[in-house]
Amino acid sequence: MACANSSARAALRAVCTAAVPAVAALALPAFAAGQSPVEPLVSIELRPQVKLDQSSIRLGDIAYLTTRDLPTLRRLMALPLGPAPRPGSPAMLDRDTIVRWVEARSGLQTVDSALRVQSPAIRWTGASETEIESAAQQLPGETVVNAARSALLNWLSQRSVRAEVEPVSTARDLFLPPGATTLRVRSLANQAQPTRRMLVWVDAWVDDRFVRTTAVTFEVGAWAPVTVAATDVGRGATVDAVLLRGATETREVDLTTLKQGKPVATKTGGELADGSERLRRPLRPGEVLTSAHLEATPAVLRGNWAHLLARSGDVSVESRVEVLQDGRQGQVVRVKVPGSSGEVLARVTGPGQVEVQP
Repeated sequence: MACANSSARAALRAVCTAAVPAVAALALPAFAAGQSPVEPLVSIELRPQVKLDQSSIRLGDIAYLTTRDLPTLRRLMALPLGPAPRPGSPAMLDRDTIVRWVEARSGLQTVDSALRVQSPAIRWTGASETEIESAAQQLPGETVVNAARSALLNWLSQRSVRAEVEPVSTARDLFLPPGATTLRVRSLANQAQPTRRMLVWVDAWVDDRFVRTTAVTFEVGAWAPVTVAATDVGRGATVDAVLLRGATETREVDLTTLKQGKPVATKTGGELADGSERLRRPLRPGEVLTSAHLEATPAVLRGNWAHLLARSGDVSVESRVEVLQDGRQGQVVRVKVPGSSGEVLARVTGPGQVEVQP
């Protein structure tokens, strides 16, 4: 029997209303008027308030049962009534709903107002409704925030030299079932970059069983030394030692202010000195050099010269040609032989190397 919300109770009433007539049809005929009443088989006294320490509700949890029939007592006490409410969220269960449910499940009928009974029968007493509450332990919200903060700072320490985090709002206390509690912070993606606001998810486990999850939002600041343009640098410029030394400088910047791309840190700037990358878009003074600015430098560049190899059988001819378009290794580009008015298609085989297509 579901008791945690009104929709569950409505569904239960519909099931019980349909089930009771079928059970009543199997009951013995009622005693004629004026006949002595029959002692009920079971007396059930509902309790006004119950606190549970398990995840499901049984009739024996919310009522006192009296009967001389031990098998019937055991069967009724173990009769399931539905899941227990969430810790911290008590639920009310009215007597009429319980009566219909028990009658439908047990086949026992209820003593009427004139004390006439159908055998076997139940006499109901006690509270008209029962408040059901699950036993709970309260975990302070600050404990959750501290776990999230620690994990976030550790993640930021791998990407910055210093960081500041501040929770956006006060975290609510968590109501959890009794037991040994463990908080597990979900890992942040390695490829992600620090942003102004970051969300950290924390899972609560009790006795190695997942119970619930909650999220903590932080305002974040994370500073790291990065490469910043000191002057204008045009699109297509090769990022080498000369450019890094003459057109950029190292500056500590808040990484959360960057809109896209991964910043080029000072310690990795030397990796660009071989000229293997170039700017795909202009770099303005004060702008941070990021991965969004870079692209692989083509093996041959438009306007430059390249070494052409032409083969025909066992004969090969080498010459110097002008490259008419950028190309990476494996691509086919247009080249021009000096003194010739026509163009030739050649495949890029390496830096400054092309080969005529057979």
